[in-house]
Amino acid sequence: MPVKFDKQLFCFFSLVVFALSTFSQDNVSDYQSFLGHWTINEELSDDTDKQVEIAIKAAGGRIPRTDKKGKGRYRGGPKEHAIYDHISYDDSLHFQYLPPEFQLVYDDGFERIFHSDNRKRVVSASGTVAGDNQDFSFATWDEGRLIIETRARDGGWIYEVIEATEDTLTVTLELNPSSFAEPIKVKRIYNRPITSQ
Repeated sequence: MPVKFDKQLFCFFSLVVFALSTFSQDNVSDYQSFLGHWTINEELSDDTDKQVEIAIKAAGGRIPRTDKKGKGRYRGGPKEHAIYDHISYDDSLHFQYLPPEFQLVYDDGFERIFHSDNRKRVVSASGTVAGDNQDFSFATWDEGRLIIETRARDGGWIYEVIEATEDTLTVTLELNPSSFAEPIKVKRIYNRPITSQ
């Protein structure tokens, strides 16, 4: 009997060690390629303004006349919409992850902090006053993709899927501001900045 017990114990610990090593490898492959600084590839990315207009038309609305022309004509508005603007218009994104905490920094220092351990976390935006209503996000890993769900300050919500390779970060957004009847769907493609030798 003692010999049989030792074999069972050995098999059990072998399985535990294998499972832990696999888990660790999966986690490394999940996030290492996401880290660092990214800049938008405008040629491969959706035009956010056009995607806004598609959502307006899908809801039966008409495209409003505006004095703003060109890129970013739908950007701006109340502070409750800041998160929509930054994640769908900004040209740069800095991605940090110290498990389980994510830190995503956009243009002008706009910062989002949230976790991947199944807890909800307030998204802190630059200039937010304590006590104000705030955005909050939570994230999960799904086969190497990062899934982020956000409840925005205006009562709307955002669904993000982020995938990474060594040189490309793909962010698929579904923005649902409370003032829109249909979601705004935007795909953003980022590349590593080219450094001069």
